[in-house]
Amino acid sequence: MKHNVKYWALALVLALSLSFLSGCGVFFPQPTPTPIPTNTPEPPTPTPIPTDTPVPTATIVPTLPPTNTPFPTFPPQPSATNTPTNQKPIYIYFIQKKTGGTVACGDSLVALTSGQYRTDKLEPDIETALRQLFIWHQANFGELYNALYLSNLSVVEVEIDAGGKIVVDLSGEVEVSEDKCDKSRIFAQIVATIRQFPGVSGNPSISVNGVGIKNFLQ
Repeated sequence: MKHNVKYWALALVLALSLSFLSGCGVFFPQPTPTPIPTNTPEPPTPTPIPTDTPVPTATIVPTLPPTNTPFPTFPPQPSATNTPTNQKPIYIYFIQKKTGGTVACGDSLVALTSGQYRTDKLEPDIETALRQLFIWHQANFGELYNALYLSNLSVVEVEIDAGGKIVVDLSGEVEVSEDKCDKSRIFAQIVATIRQFPGVSGNPSISVNGVGIKNFLQ
């Protein structure tokens, strides 16, 4: 019986205590709910901003503007210091095209000094002039043209026959370009170079390897 009285007394005290606390506005704090972890998405990988891919540019090789081919420069004669002032130069002849001249296809002959001087000995002077003409294998010298640029000729002998005619014996090869006028131009350059000297009358007799030169120029 005593135990029951104690039990009820204790229950009454608890009831009164709770009633008192409620009247005083005292509340027990509500437990904070623990958030349930969720799968946190990984932050998106930033997409790099596309950059312009450099397109290779073609390398432009500058083309140099054409320049006029200079006129041939001939070396001075080694004994020029001992040359008399009245001694005349030896010339060689090139072509100036389409000038209304009487050579080949309306062309003209133009004389250039060779750097050599006359000795007043006809055969050696003609030989010197032809050698100077044949050494040039360039087609153009400014506005002048050399129809012999493809040929490879050498002087074998120059002589005057019994009738006073100049006989020129050449060796080598006569090569003609596709220009149909070059055959006449070659002949005109050689003949003019020979006929510049006093004492040459008429057309000289010219052969290449023993054959008349006109056989190569038909």
